[in-house]
Amino acid sequence: MENYIGYAVAGLLALSAALLSALIPGGPIENRNFSHISPLKLGMFNVFLTVLGIGSFALVYFSIVGAKPAFIAAALCGISYLLVYALDLTKIFPVSPDRMPRALFWIEVVGFVLSIPLTFLSLANVFISKGGVNASGITSNAMIIVLVIMVFLGGGIVIFATKAAMRKSPKKANSADAKKRMTD
Repeated sequence: MENYIGYAVAGLLALSAALLSALIPGGPIENRNFSHISPLKLGMFNVFLTVLGIGSFALVYFSIVGAKPAFIAAALCGISYLLVYALDLTKIFPVSPDRMPRALFWIEVVGFVLSIPLTFLSLANVFISKGGVNASGITSNAMIIVLVIMVFLGGGIVIFATKAAMRKSPKKANSADAKKRMTD
């Protein structure tokens, strides 16, 4: 039974991370303007989201092999996904003057729904497992290389996402310029 739960958790982690990855600001779906939020606050939020997404992808392997700490981390990821989507869907944070695109809304609803079984299955595995499994087959050198790649990839994502979220949309910028010319 535990093995099936591990595969289910791995699948939910991969799907949740893929959905979150599709929502990177400046991408095809998330194009709302957040320039009114301080760059530090927005950058910290993007760091959290990037760690959540990349960490979820990394946990897929450890969930499949049945490492007990992976299921504790997966439960925390599930709770994090739930909170991130709930806060955005209820317009608590981050709030944008732009309307939420329909595709963004539905991806967040699906992500919210997926976070519930992810959390519960992860916790179920923690409570029913009979001892942790070590993640064998990974050398420390390989782990260091993967960690360095993840840090650089994550840093690039955070920089790109923060700059994209701070950029005003072309329609809004053009209308603001037109209003300014009319008053001059």
